[in-house]
Amino acid sequence: MIRKIICISGLLFGSMTSCTKDFSTINVSPTSPSSVPLDYLFGQATLQYAGSAGDPGYTQWRANLIYAMPMVQQMSSLGQFYSGDKYLYQATNQASGAYFGTSDGEGNYPNSIKNLVQLIANAKADSATNINILSMARIVKALLMSTMTDLYGDIPYFQAGQGYLEGNYQPAYDPQSAIYPDLLNELAEAGAALSPSAYIPAASDFAYGGDLTKWKKLANSLMLRLAMRMTNADPANAQKWAAQAAAGGVFASNADSYIINYPGGPTYSVNPVSYDLGPSDINSFRQIISTTDNLQWSNTFINTLQSRNDPRLHEISTVYPTASQVGLTMGDTVGAHQLGLPNGLDVVPGAITINNYSVPNTLTYQSTSPLIIVTYAEVEFLLAEAEERGWVSGTAATEYANGQAAAIQQMASYNAAFTASPATIAAYQAANPYPATTLAAKMNQIYTEMWILTGTTYNGMEGWADWRRTGFPVLTPVNYAGNATGGTIPRRLIYPLEQVTLDAAAYKAAVAHMGGDLFTTKMWWDGGNK
Repeated sequence: MIRKIICISGLLFGSMTSCTKDFSTINVSPTSPSSVPLDYLFGQATLQYAGSAGDPGYTQWRANLIYAMPMVQQMSSLGQFYSGDKYLYQATNQASGAYFGTSDGEGNYPNSIKNLVQLIANAKADSATNINILSMARIVKALLMSTMTDLYGDIPYFQAGQGYLEGNYQPAYDPQSAIYPDLLNELAEAGAALSPSAYIPAASDFAYGGDLTKWKKLANSLMLRLAMRMTNADPANAQKWAAQAAAGGVFASNADSYIINYPGGPTYSVNPVSYDLGPSDINSFRQIISTTDNLQWSNTFINTLQSRNDPRLHEISTVYPTASQVGLTMGDTVGAHQLGLPNGLDVVPGAITINNYSVPNTLTYQSTSPLIIVTYAEVEFLLAEAEERGWVSGTAATEYANGQAAAIQQMASYNAAFTASPATIAAYQAANPYPATTLAAKMNQIYTEMWILTGTTYNGMEGWADWRRTGFPVLTPVNYAGNATGGTIPRRLIYPLEQVTLDAAAYKAAVAHMGGDLFTTKMWWDGGNK
């Protein structure tokens, strides 16, 4: 059934792409999704979370692999195309604005956000019957919009996606300080509204197969994530929402993690990271692991895993992969042999060739590999901080150890061979214990683990957000010639250039409120303007 829905979703993409070529006419076409069955629309919007209308890996590649992961020193590259490695802004490749969306029909406003807004409006017409798909759509929309605002700051939120519904093609940009409370309310209301007595769209739910208990846990786990992100900007409400999330029930095991599963096959049946990296089980190569683009693991990341004797190192990394017509050979995965590429370089240092540097292990990006989005391990690390602050009950050291174990065990989602023994996990925990000293030392350990977790699951956008809020792990910025930040790690992405003219008044108001449309402009929860 999942393959059938994905295929139908692909057909829907083809019929709707033409109406998104002009940003000002989004949602106006007579082929709009107003008559599309809600189940198909939900499945489509879910898949678009990491992709877009014409490219399943569009937003994952540009926002995550080009910018977030290199900026937070999980990955690195010699080339300037992977702009986050050197803090470069290149308007021509649209990478910085890609997650936002552009008039070519790619990105999230013309696709997933438009479809979720439409779905929610249609479902509300008979909310008693559609309460579950309505609630699930609200949760996914909160996930998507939280990622959007965490990347850009002020964004169209309350009027987003209303071109077809309201004829509003120039939505206002809302301040992040107003967006966050509404996201939290959405999660609380949607999670509470889930009903086992109403219709459950199991076939179009590519994560949980209609398991409402897990959807409720997802709502609360996202609530915890957003609550902790407000720690510095609004500690009183951060504490309130963190306590509510914990009391409502968050993820309790890796079985609860929000993961999109892919059957493999054409376009939207393929994991989007696989589509970008170059799946070893598909007879073609994509952008990166083709010996031409040179996206490597960062030496900061590799050195950290080696220093911690991390058992995930040989699972995520390899050197000497050899290209062939059908993919890549495994190469050398021995942990001690891995070599990370320093960030901020444009030539190979010394006499070492680029092929000596570690790249992602093909077993982590097969076409059928899962897209790991929100994990039980993340929840445990967030709980550890919340408990350390006295916001929720529990023992921080226990949550921290649980998070370590869950993060290592989560790797088995990629390949059964990555299943870790209890002894392996115990050895890692013993080598990397929870500190008994200052809060800063504890935060450093918690968020170093979180940084490793988001790196090993290709979730660098979250890793970047965590780093911006906490400052951990401590990273040494690069200062590449001509960089756009003066040698500091960026704090946000720059809006699509065309917003200057397509939504001029709203864009100018947002830029004035935030204090600039720059990589260095801080958003609300990062110490910027409220």
